[in-house]
Amino acid sequence: MLGGAVLVLTLGGCAVAPEIPVINRLTQPQVVTETVYVPIYVEVEKVVEAKPAPEPIRLPEDQDQALALLLELARLSNGNAEDARKELSAAQTAFNRDRSASNRIRLALISSLSANATADDTRLQGLLEPLVGKVGGLAASHPIRPVAEMLLAQINERNRQVREQAKKVEELQQKLDALKAIEKQLLDRDRRRN
Repeated sequence: MLGGAVLVLTLGGCAVAPEIPVINRLTQPQVVTETVYVPIYVEVEKVVEAKPAPEPIRLPEDQDQALALLLELARLSNGNAEDARKELSAAQTAFNRDRSASNRIRLALISSLSANATADDTRLQGLLEPLVGKVGGLAASHPIRPVAEMLLAQINERNRQVREQAKKVEELQQKLDALKAIEKQLLDRDRRRN
């Protein structure tokens, strides 16, 4: 048996051993250490004193009145006739109590929206002209003055249109009268011939 073991060892010695790769120390990757900062977010509850809500911005009284008049104009222009009559009555009462510029414009504004506004144009002009007059009128920088000027311009434009319509009606009436006169002449001439 010993002979068989020697044989195995002899045959095993003739075998070629596998090659083991040699690792070169220079080709190995170098390990470099860096310090990297990574932010960490942490939720922390803080007690914060509640601040009082800010005061709403207050317009000067004149600007507030001008804005209120324009808002009322928008509201009334979309309303019905019954509401307009009630508002007109209330505006007239307020104006009779206090003849302030604001009440004067409010009355003129509501009156200008009424159905018979063209009949009241002279009265409306009388309400507004003192406010925009050079003497005793509101200052040019007064916030209500543009509202009064707008209403007065609207009334003046309506009066101009009414005058133009009246002029057209008068011209048409003259043409109609001329045609009637021609017709009468033709009828008179036919009667004389017969």
